[in-house]
Amino acid sequence: MTLLKTVIAFVAVLAASLAAAQAGESIEMCGSAPYYPSEYTCYGDETPMLCPHVYGRPTYPCSGACYSPSMYQCCSGQLHLLPAQTGAFRLEVHSLDEQLHGRIAEVCNLQFHVGDEAETCVYCFNAPPQYVCSTYQNETVLLPSGSMSVDVPGGQYWYVDPNNGRLRTTAAGKAAGPERQLAGKNVTVYQEGYFSYDGSPFWLACKESGRGQLYGIFVPHLLDDHSNCVTIKLAAVPTTEPKEGAYSYT
Repeated sequence: MTLLKTVIAFVAVLAASLAAAQAGESIEMCGSAPYYPSEYTCYGDETPMLCPHVYGRPTYPCSGACYSPSMYQCCSGQLHLLPAQTGAFRLEVHSLDEQLHGRIAEVCNLQFHVGDEAETCVYCFNAPPQYVCSTYQNETVLLPSGSMSVDVPGGQYWYVDPNNGRLRTTAAGKAAGPERQLAGKNVTVYQEGYFSYDGSPFWLACKESGRGQLYGIFVPHLLDDHSNCVTIKLAAVPTTEPKEGAYSYT
């Protein structure tokens, strides 16, 4: 883990612990160590061990270390990265911000958003007759390959804009073009785990100017202005319905 990632994780745990103290939560004991149950989990009886909750999610012990099950698995006392996601998925937000935590990312105007005013925008008019518009659930669904879950001829793809780090999609039906070459580039999707850009699970949710509680999603080191942004993580939530996606997204 890099120093930056360590600092971010520490700040997240510290902020959550301060919030628990301010809320008047009772302190419990894990062996000789005091802790807030909403911020830590105590494991083991003979040799108790505390592992923190990071971005609202518990971590687990493995040979004296704590790990996130959204990125690692513990096998015979050794940590290993999770395998890659193989099926369709939606993106869930993990955040210290209660307004964002647990939200599902949605696509509209070819951009991914979260927040109270986020919505999924779709298009199915003039679709070929074999595609019945009413059968689609019109949720924002991605595929690990860099594709969106769509039926429009030519497909549709998700990618990170290298100019500003924004997570977005190509226009529907554009099988060629420079953005198509960026589909899924530098992103690892772990099996029911983190949606990670260039090895980091951290993203930014930044308020869209003049759009109320609507946040765009960005890669931190590709975005110059971090004002009005909060750090989040994105996790893959598998989908099982074949028509949970859309004919196309707009």
